[in-house]
Amino acid sequence: MMKNSMNENLLKAKQRVKDLKEFYKHVVAYVLVNLFLAFVWKFSFKIFGDFVISNQFNDDGFTHIPIWFIWGIFLLADAVKIFGITNRFTKDWEEKKIKEFMKE
Repeated sequence: MMKNSMNENLLKAKQRVKDLKEFYKHVVAYVLVNLFLAFVWKFSFKIFGDFVISNQFNDDGFTHIPIWFIWGIFLLADAVKIFGITNRFTKDWEEKKIKEFMKE
């Protein structure tokens, strides 16, 4: 019984490391690609209808929805999935923080 639990914990830990590794790759790709695209202003494409995604910039600001913004939304969703940000401020978290501050 104990061995089965240890194997299960090991599998969960390995999956967590794999997920973190993939997330960090995602962040690096996001930064590198968007830095490259920052210098390639003429890059744009239409997805459907008049909805255009680009990095084109003029005196009034972005002419269309920037690629970094849309990709950033997906990156944020990935971070929430990996780090569980939505569960950070639960009752357990409050109790842990209270105990931590009382030790100080």
